[in-house]
Amino acid sequence: MSEFKEGLFKCFWNFEGCCLSWYCPCLVSGFIAREVGENFFLFCLFDILFPPGPIIYLRHKVREQHNIEGSIAEDVLVGCCCICCSQVQSYTELGIHMMR
Repeated sequence: MSEFKEGLFKCFWNFEGCCLSWYCPCLVSGFIAREVGENFFLFCLFDILFPPGPIIYLRHKVREQHNIEGSIAEDVLVGCCCICCSQVQSYTELGIHMMR
């Protein structure tokens, strides 16, 4: 088992992810969803309607696919209390870059 490449509160180190997560979090959820094999538009919509839900699910999927330590309880806690940081952490882990 491994850990995330960046810690939860190192979200400011990824300026692109941080700005996108703060100003347009539904797009970040869509980008992460696409990278883990889920529907981009569906997760954009879910993020608008109930932000913690897709963030918790996507964080869990990222952990599963990359064999990262953690639990669903941790995903729920982080997804509800640190939404932007959680998104940026997953965004960074997947190596998504929209502004190349």
